[in-house]
Amino acid sequence: MKHADFEMVDSKSLDIIPESCGEVTVGCADVAGIIRAVIDSSEKLRAEHGALQGTVSELEADQQKVAEASDEARLLSERAIERLGQGTTLIQSSLGEISGLLELVDTLTQHVTGFAAAMEQVRRCSQDIDQIAETTNILALNATIEAMRAGDAGRTFAVVANEVKSLAGETRRATEEISRTIDTLGGEAQSVIEQIETGAEASKNAKTSVAQIEETLGGVAELVEEVDRQNDQIARATNTISGHVHKVQDVLSSFDGAAIENESKLQNAHRKMESLEMTASEMFDGIVKAGLSPKDSAIVARAQDVAKEIAARAEKAIEDGVLNIDALFDQDYKPVAGSNPPRFRTALSDWADSNWRPVLDRVAGEGAPIKMCSQADMRGFLPTHVTEHSRAPTGDLAHDTKFCRNGRIIFDPLDQKAKRSSAPYMMAVYRQEGDGQQYLVVRNVYVPLYVNGRRWGDFELAYTFDG
Repeated sequence: MKHADFEMVDSKSLDIIPESCGEVTVGCADVAGIIRAVIDSSEKLRAEHGALQGTVSELEADQQKVAEASDEARLLSERAIERLGQGTTLIQSSLGEISGLLELVDTLTQHVTGFAAAMEQVRRCSQDIDQIAETTNILALNATIEAMRAGDAGRTFAVVANEVKSLAGETRRATEEISRTIDTLGGEAQSVIEQIETGAEASKNAKTSVAQIEETLGGVAELVEEVDRQNDQIARATNTISGHVHKVQDVLSSFDGAAIENESKLQNAHRKMESLEMTASEMFDGIVKAGLSPKDSAIVARAQDVAKEIAARAEKAIEDGVLNIDALFDQDYKPVAGSNPPRFRTALSDWADSNWRPVLDRVAGEGAPIKMCSQADMRGFLPTHVTEHSRAPTGDLAHDTKFCRNGRIIFDPLDQKAKRSSAPYMMAVYRQEGDGQQYLVVRNVYVPLYVNGRRWGDFELAYTFDG
């Protein structure tokens, strides 16, 4: 192979090196981002797992309460069955006595009815006697008349007739007294009969109620026994569930141990990947500074030009008295109330919005390969940003993370390294924050920003050649 061919191959190889290095650096940053996302996801999962363990513990406690309540219910139902049996015996005894009383009432009703019939018979007999007495009185009167006609011969017969008449009168008076007595007894007997008939009707209703009470007691006893059987089933089911809950607890404990172990390994891998990411960025920085990547060098030159423009605007404003040097370097970061992620304001913020933001909008608007640009002071404070990412906050974390970047303080390890560097620029590859969940891996140029010879911070230009 000719020497020229070797030079051509070497030239192509040299061209591949910076590109490959850039790709490796981007890959390292991407992998570091993936690992970070996995760690974050693992932390959230473990937090949810902790909440689940708490829920399972609460479930176990509730299950224990159910078991205790079930045992107590079983004891109560057993006592209820025992007491109900005792009560049923007493009630049935009482109902037996009540039934005897009701039968006595029926018997009394029959006797009183018979008494009423006998009284009526006496009444009729009294009437017959009264009729006989009346007839006797008439016969005595006729005998007296005949004796008077007979003269002395009928005198003795007249005496007898008078006695018979007198006896008939007494008999009538006796029968009248008997009638009055019978009438009185009849009225009282009728009242007693009416009351007894009412009692008899009530006794019939009482018999019906007694039968219903006995039936109800039987139903209550069956219900209590059914409750006892259900409590027994609940107790068995509770024991089964408790066993399952313990198994879940064991699985969760095992999972928790594995999750902690895996998270520890991920954290270790992430630290190593961040170290590798930093090393790759240093390699990338060295290759660009060695002039081995013309494409990246062109971006560096563009970033340096913009940094000069940014500085020049600040110097002109100070010269014109529009901007105070103390306001430019103000680090009294006043929190913006209610902002999430937290945002701040300083004496520079209003001027930066009016004078630096238009430059940022113009540069970011140039399009590919440029993705974004901004400037941060020596503590990572962004006094302004492009208009697209300086929107009014909505309260939605994902939206505000992505679109409310003005006033944020972002001071990652690469940012800190850039602030410590005194080189004309520093190259890096980093994960550009999106909505807090998604990110974009970009190449980044840090250009020190000096105003009147005093370093204010860095101008940053993010770009990608991936399209």
